[in-house]
Amino acid sequence: MPSGRQLQYLGVIKPGYFVIGATKAGTTSLCELLGEHPDVYMTPMKEPQFFSFPHRYAKGYEWYASLFVDAGDCKAVGEGSTSYSWLGVYPQVVDRLLEYSPDARIIYMVRNPLPRLESLWIEMRHHGMSIPASFAKTLRCCPEFIDSSLYSSQISQYRRRIGEQRLLVLFFEDFTADPEAQLRRCFEHLGVDPQVEIEGARDPRNVWKGKHQDRAILAAMRRVPIYNRLRDKVVPKSWRRAIKRTLVRPIEHRPQWDGPTHQWVVDRIGPDVAELLECYGKPSDYWSMDRPAAGSD
Repeated sequence: MPSGRQLQYLGVIKPGYFVIGATKAGTTSLCELLGEHPDVYMTPMKEPQFFSFPHRYAKGYEWYASLFVDAGDCKAVGEGSTSYSWLGVYPQVVDRLLEYSPDARIIYMVRNPLPRLESLWIEMRHHGMSIPASFAKTLRCCPEFIDSSLYSSQISQYRRRIGEQRLLVLFFEDFTADPEAQLRRCFEHLGVDPQVEIEGARDPRNVWKGKHQDRAILAAMRRVPIYNRLRDKVVPKSWRRAIKRTLVRPIEHRPQWDGPTHQWVVDRIGPDVAELLECYGKPSDYWSMDRPAAGSD
């Protein structure tokens, strides 16, 4: 396939900015709100994950470029994929992304890792992904959970390549408190009018309440390699939602932390958290690393 640089000379519209994470730090809301600006294009496809997921990268640059064909005259064209910050799991991302878009600007939203890990577990359970039903076991067995919490380590790998000016780090807590101000920072970073007001910036999006997880029978069915093919061929679409409702149960509470698991996580992410907060002028207690209360929001 042609290289990213070769595509520049083929009249292909290429992304100039990327929202890279962290997962469950408000990136979905941020991407939706950025796309509301008249001079900003955000791909309709949520999280293309092109530079990280092997099966997506195998589709080739032509497929990826097709995601931006409707960008028109937008001054800022981009996409958001949280896995671009999972550099321990996908170490090739930075090289691939910057080879394709060498002048890219990066927006990275971060959040207190402890509640973010809870939300990530809920989200993955909600989508039937293959992770343990135990929150504690998931944290220890799934490397992307800890890896995606090492914000300072991830950011530094981009900073070394693109410098501080092309990197914007936002804090979820600041965004929640004053989304309009944080959006203005984003628009300034992308070189578009920062005074454009985005309607609904304070509306809650993608909240955890109301999500569900698989019952044991559905979880077992998903482990069958041909499950998806059989479902798509045998079960009419009009039936699937009704059937699924009987095979899932609501997630009524956020996961609980036991003492050893909490300490194990803090030991692995604590130094990185301290480094990040110091780098971006936050007090050392900006994020509490205390063990969350059971069932806290």
